[in-house]
Amino acid sequence: MQTFRSDVLWKEYGIIDGILPFTASFPGANIHELIAPDILHQIIKGTFKDHIVAWVETYLEITWGEARAKAIMADIDWRIAVVPPFPGLRRFPEGQKFKQWIGDDSKALMKIFLPAIAGLVPDKMVQAISAFMDFCYIVQRSSLDEGDLAAMKDALAHFEANCTIFMETGHLVQEFGAPNGLCLSITESKHIQAVKKPWRRSNHYNALSQMLLTN
Repeated sequence: MQTFRSDVLWKEYGIIDGILPFTASFPGANIHELIAPDILHQIIKGTFKDHIVAWVETYLEITWGEARAKAIMADIDWRIAVVPPFPGLRRFPEGQKFKQWIGDDSKALMKIFLPAIAGLVPDKMVQAISAFMDFCYIVQRSSLDEGDLAAMKDALAHFEANCTIFMETGHLVQEFGAPNGLCLSITESKHIQAVKKPWRRSNHYNALSQMLLTN
């Protein structure tokens, strides 16, 4: 904050000039280390659904053209749809083209996505996504030891080495893990009861006070 201008602080670091967290004077406390990533929205829905799946489709369109890319994506959807029943695997009879993704959709699709794209995209892309999957499953463990952290760094290094196959990678993860599998799945489910249902019961005009009354 003493080095950069206010606009640089905000655009590059997300810091509002002149505002310090209350822990700034605490010895040995770094507020950025105390904030854990959100596994559901940042990694499972965010990175996998919003980025990796979209990257695959974009790569195919750029490489093969729209018509050929649609044919390949149809083949991928067909592979997803014909996954046989098996304990722990969810079936997607319609492929991945469902209207609204939820966290459970992304988690289930992750288990069958690699074999669905294998042979239809470059090996380097499959390896990049495989490394991401390894990272994703490690961070969901209930506790992380030094071996887990080393495995996470190794998976991330493999991802970064292979993800150059994509047009643009962006930032995958933060530096710190999520203790005890911290995830907003629980608060996400409460969102339906606390926000969606009260909204539907309101007249949709200045609805906040009506929603609060319902709650």
